[in-house]
Parts: sequence; C-alpha cells; structure tokens
Amino acid sequence: MKTMMRTLEKFPSLNRLQHVGVLVCAGFLALEAGIEFEVFERTFGRGLESWRIDAAASFLAAVALAAFAILKALELRAESDRRLEAERRLAQLETQDPLTGLANRNRMLDVLGQALQARKTGDEVTGLVLIDLKRFKPINDAHGRPVGDRLLRMVADRLQSVARDGETVARLGGDEFAIVLPRLANPQAARHPAQRLVRALEAPFEVDDLALRIGGAAVGVATSADTELRPGVFVHHVDAALHRAKGGLRA
Repeated sequence: MKTMMRTLEKFPSLNRLQHVGVLVCAGFLALEAGIEFEVFERTFGRGLESWRIDAAASFLAAVALAAFAILKALELRAESDRRLEAERRLAQLETQDPLTGLANRNRMLDVLGQALQARKTGDEVTGLVLIDLKRFKPINDAHGRPVGDRLLRMVADRLQSVARDGETVARLGGDEFAIVLPRLANPQAARHPAQRLVRALEAPFEVDDLALRIGGAAVGVATSADTELRPGVFVHHVDAALHRAKGGLRA
C-alpha cells in the first residue's frame, strides 16, 4: 500500500513535465507561424511559384506540429484518467473489503466513531453487532476456498439486503462481520436488529449444486451512550461478548 502511495505521489511531477511538453509544442507552432509570415514577406519579391512551394512546406510543418500537440494533449488526458482511476481504486482498498465489497474494518471504525459522536439526544445510544459464522471453516475445508469465497459473498449480500437505512454492514476478516447501529432509542433496541440479521442467515445458501447451511452464528452485541468512548475500545467490548457467545455455542 505504501509503495502504491509513493508511486502516485510521483504523478504530479510527470503531469507537469507533460504540460511543459505541450507548451513547448505550442511554442513551436507560434515560431512556425512567425517563420511562415517571414517566408511570405521574403517570397513576395520572388516568383509566385516559389511562394507557393514555401507556403505549402510551411503549412505542412504547421499541421505536423499541431497534430503532435494534439496527440500530446490526448496522452496527457489519458494519463490523468489513469491516475484518477488508480486513486479511486486505492481509496476503495482503504475502505472496502475486496472480496465482498462491504465496508472493511477501517471504514467500520470510522462509521462507528461518527455514530458515537452524532447522538442528538441524551437517550440515544450506538449499537454494534459482531457475527461469526458457526460452520464456515468446515465448509471451507470440505469444499475449498473458491466455494468458501462465494459463500462469504452470499452472506454479505444477504446481510446487506436486510440492513435498514443507516445501518452499516462490514466484513472484518475471515468469517466475521459487523453491523453498526446508529441512534438507537435505548440499549434494548439493539436486540431486534441482531435477531433480524441472524435470522437472515438461517436459510441455506445455494452454491452451484450445493445447499450449504452455516449452522447459525455466534453474535456479540453491545451499545454505548458514551460519546467519548473510542471506537477501538467499543469493538473490544463487543468482541468480548462475541467470545462469550461462542463459548455458549460450544457448550
């Protein structure tokens, strides 16, 4: 990632050099126009035939230089488009999970921090749900990584489809997902979204000719009315609740 950033930082210098190249071409065009004017004046005293030859040569040179300048301008535009696309992809990598297209951990922490600061009344709380798929590892081991990756994408799509407006679904890595619940009326209000999300994962997932069931999920839920609580600490609290839920599932 750092290497890509350093590479992109070099693009402005390249961009400026190309601008200089286009300006040089424009200078050549201006110079050629001056030369053509001088040729025009010089050849007035000579025959018309000589003037026509000189004018034709000057015109062809001007057309060639103009074409070169246009090509350089198009090249500069293409380079600018490539740079913008590279910057867009880099921004996506910073905030988006590459496998599922969901928000990644960094983006989730940003959203969580904003939600903690955005309470409009003293009674509102921020909720966070962590979901760990119960049987993903056995399925991935039995059917291979391609099937496992497709299953994760299907889980992401299903969670996204049942998420309400304002709720942010993220993949934290592996088979662990997170959902930020902003502006809940009270701490108890987080239970219903958590149940809604888990129920969405109960139906089997159709991968080719396989009907795969993840066998439930361990869920950690926590809420916080403390706007000074750091998102990382909040996630740690929810992660502890998730581990307790995993212990209950094993029991």
